[in-house]
Amino acid sequence: MKKSYLLFISVLSAIMLSGGAGLAAGVSTEDQQALRTQYVGKVLVFRKCMRMATTYDVQEDGTLKGDPRPGYWSVDGVVQVKDLEFRKDRVTFKCSKLWANIKNDGQLHFFPASAALKGKYRDYSETADVIFRTGQEPLNASAVSERVKKVFLGEQESALSTAPQPIAAYIQKVAAETDVDSAAGKNFSGTLPKLTSKPTPSISREAELVGQAGKESFVLYVDEQGKAAVVGFTQLLQYGLEETTIEAVKGWTFEPAVQDGKPVAVRIPMSIDYKLPEKK
Repeated sequence: MKKSYLLFISVLSAIMLSGGAGLAAGVSTEDQQALRTQYVGKVLVFRKCMRMATTYDVQEDGTLKGDPRPGYWSVDGVVQVKDLEFRKDRVTFKCSKLWANIKNDGQLHFFPASAALKGKYRDYSETADVIFRTGQEPLNASAVSERVKKVFLGEQESALSTAPQPIAAYIQKVAAETDVDSAAGKNFSGTLPKLTSKPTPSISREAELVGQAGKESFVLYVDEQGKAAVVGFTQLLQYGLEETTIEAVKGWTFEPAVQDGKPVAVRIPMSIDYKLPEKK
């Protein structure tokens, strides 16, 4: 009986040791260290972010598993790598979520979500796992890095860097007081565009969580057909509201401006007043 028990323990130990070794078999010890050196502590900017995601499951072809809602870039688009976990069929980036504050000079300032939420909201995860599925074939550090590039724009060397996302294109040197301006660059003396449809956007949940509300001011481009688009901000509120504004304006329609009897494109100042929901 005793010999059988000892044999069972020996076999069980061998299985556990074998399994443990197999967990990290997908990437060699040397390449694991190289990847940790390259990524731990780095800030990574997603090419496409998911709203309030806690797990990004990246398949071998670089696509994300599932069909989640797109995230607000300024609150869902940036993470900082805290550690890497290696298993036989995956490499997991253990990350903390960062929020990005975009300054008027087009610069990004990253700060932890916990700094804005102040620990009050447990349902908003302050961490995220990015899982790179590797299959059964061994991978070297270079191959893993190539897969990382399909998901991220690239690591940032510091907490302050040039905004790499499309939002940065809207952070221009726009004067705080902007007059109506002909898109042709000439003085405008015709009839202003007339707003015919203006769906009111709701305040983003993230802005609601941190108590961010107020007036977001921007410059609107209205073309000859009456279609509108944001071309610059004069006052940013952050926490997803910049993206809320950009998307909302796409649904606005105008009767186009008219000059000398013809429809013309113009740039006009506009604003949205975001209000926090009334507490019940």
